[in-house]
Amino acid sequence: GFQNSVLEAATEQLYGGPMSRPGTAGAFSDFPPEQMGAGQGAGMDVSGMGDMDNMMHDASPHRQHIGSGLHPGMMPPDMDEDLQFALAGGNVSEEDLIQQALKASQQEEDNRQRSSLREQQEMELRESILMDQMREQTQREEQQQIAEVQAVEEKQKAEDERKCAKEEQRVAQELEAKKSALPSEPAADEPGRLALMLRLPGGKRLQRAFRNGETIGVVYDYLDVTVAEISGQKYHLVSTHPRKVFQDRQQTLTDAGIGNQFVLMVELSTDL
Repeated sequence: GFQNSVLEAATEQLYGGPMSRPGTAGAFSDFPPEQMGAGQGAGMDVSGMGDMDNMMHDASPHRQHIGSGLHPGMMPPDMDEDLQFALAGGNVSEEDLIQQALKASQQEEDNRQRSSLREQQEMELRESILMDQMREQTQREEQQQIAEVQAVEEKQKAEDERKCAKEEQRVAQELEAKKSALPSEPAADEPGRLALMLRLPGGKRLQRAFRNGETIGVVYDYLDVTVAEISGQKYHLVSTHPRKVFQDRQQTLTDAGIGNQFVLMVELSTDL
């Protein structure tokens, strides 16, 4: 009846599954005599305990007591102390036994929920750590790529600056060499003296005398070391009437057909 259900619930809590009730055939057949000694030493005959239903029936309806006579060493160490006491032979009421069984069941459920919550929290923590590690790895890779790009750019910039400095040094040396090799202007009464008019791109005019035996290259060198506005630029000397471009720098002024009071225009070149 109801008492049997209560005892079976307590027994399942003890053994983790349904077993025979104490006092019935086979209830303690699996236990050695030394574990049964507690009941026998007290003058109890296990085989003569009788039917538990009769014991429940004879007890007071308001205070029924149950005593199983189980030895404490037969019980799990984590079982509720009150339930251990009841199953070991202590006197508890039916209501107390029900409360103890419910308490043990609730405790087991609480432990299961705490374990599940702990596992969930540990999983979330592992996922959070993994996400942090992935973000850190991505940041390291991005920073490494930026550093590599910056290193390439800095290397290229240094190389460009080196080439630019080298080119500027070369141009300066060439201008210095042209300036040192530039012949002086001939005297006014020197035979073969040619007075030339040089018209610059900005409209400015220069007058300078050369010897008729000097080359076209001397006129170019004079403009290179004298006129800053065309320094480093490509240009040509041309005449307008008729139009003629003087590109052969080894040709003498006489051979080029340039005479006294000749006008030459400085024309910037577009084919760089």
